[in-house]
Amino acid sequence: MRGDAWRVTPQQIDPLSWFTRPLVPVAFAMLALVVGAGTIAITGDLGPLVWLDAAGVAAIVAACVVVQFATRPLRPAFSVRDAVVPLTLALAGLVLSTISCMDSELLVQHWWAPIGVGFVVATLGPFSTVRQIIAYGSLLSVATAVCGCIAFVAPAHVWSTVSVAFIAASAVVIGTVATATFCFVVVASTQALLAGAGTVPPASHAASEEAARRVERRTLARLGNRVAPFLEGIADAGEVTPTDRALAGQLARQLRSDLVSQANRTWLDSIALFGRIYVVDPDSRADRMNAAQRTALRALLLAVMDNPAATVGTLFIELRGENDGSTAVALSLDFSLPEGRRAMMLAPYYLTLQTTVQSLSWDPSRDLLRFQLPAQGEPEE
Repeated sequence: MRGDAWRVTPQQIDPLSWFTRPLVPVAFAMLALVVGAGTIAITGDLGPLVWLDAAGVAAIVAACVVVQFATRPLRPAFSVRDAVVPLTLALAGLVLSTISCMDSELLVQHWWAPIGVGFVVATLGPFSTVRQIIAYGSLLSVATAVCGCIAFVAPAHVWSTVSVAFIAASAVVIGTVATATFCFVVVASTQALLAGAGTVPPASHAASEEAARRVERRTLARLGNRVAPFLEGIADAGEVTPTDRALAGQLARQLRSDLVSQANRTWLDSIALFGRIYVVDPDSRADRMNAAQRTALRALLLAVMDNPAATVGTLFIELRGENDGSTAVALSLDFSLPEGRRAMMLAPYYLTLQTTVQSLSWDPSRDLLRFQLPAQGEPEE
C-alpha cells in the first residue's frame, strides 16, 4: 500500500481535504505576488530593468492561476500535459528576472525568483504524484541554479559559482522536498485509513435475499396488524353483518393500495422507510442504477443515517432525468460535525462512489453531493 503513495495524487486519494481545495493555487499566487512585488519595491533601484522583474512576477502569478483554472470542479484530472503551461510560465518568469538582475547590484541571497518558483512547485503538489513533484522540482531547481550563475557570478561578487548555484536553487529544492514529503504523508496516511475503515463490502446474493426477506416480513406484519383483528372479530361473532362487509371492502382497498405502492417502490424508497431521509424520484430512476452504484450509494446513506451527528429529517436525495437520457442526482446532508470530522467520515464512501458514477462533486458550504448517472447503454467514464 505504501508503494502506491508514489503514484497517487493527494487530490485523488482525499478529494475532500483542505489541502486539495480549489483555493490552494490562489493562495500561492497571492504569496508569490506579495513576495515578488515586495522585493522589487525594496530593491528596485538596484537595476535599470526593473520592469522585467515585474513581468517575471506576473508570469509566476499566472502559473499559479493557470493551475487554479485547470483544477476546477467537474474538470478532468490534472495530468502531466496540464502541468506544461504552468511550468513554462515559471521558467519564463525566472528568465525575465534573470535578465533584469544581470546588470544590477542585487545580491543572489536577495533574489525573489527562486521563492516564486518554489511556490509554483507547491501549487502543483495537491494535483501531482510524488514522482511528478520530484521531476518538476528537479527541472526548476536546475534551471534556477543555471540562471543564478548567469545573473550573479562576476569577478566583483564575493560568491563563487558553486555558492551562487547553491543559494539560488536552495529555495526551490526546499519547496520541492517539503511538498513531496507532505504529499507522500497525506497519501500514505489516507490509504492506511481507507484500508481499515469505510470499505464497502461486495454485494452477495445471500445478503440481497436476506434484505428482501426483511422487507417482506415488515410488509406482512403491517398488513396482518390491520386484517387479523377484523377476522378475529367475525370469527367470534359467527356472522357477517353489512357493517363487516363495508369494512372488508375498505380494508381490501387499503391493502390493494399498499401492495401497489410496495410494487412500485424502488430500492431507494425502501431505505427511506427507516426514516431520516426524503427521496424525490418521480420516474423511479433509482432502479436503473447498476449493482456497483447501488452498493456505493447505499453504504453512504446508511453510514450517514447511522451517525448521530446527522440531523433527523434533513437527509434529502433527488433524482432527475436529463435531456441526454442521463440522471442527475443531488444528495443534501446536514451535519453537526466539524468540517474535518465530516470530511473524514464521508471520504471512504466518496472515493468508492467516485469509481461508479460520473461528475461527482462535493460542495462543503452547502453539504451538497452531486453526481451523474450515464444513460442506459452509455459507457461509464
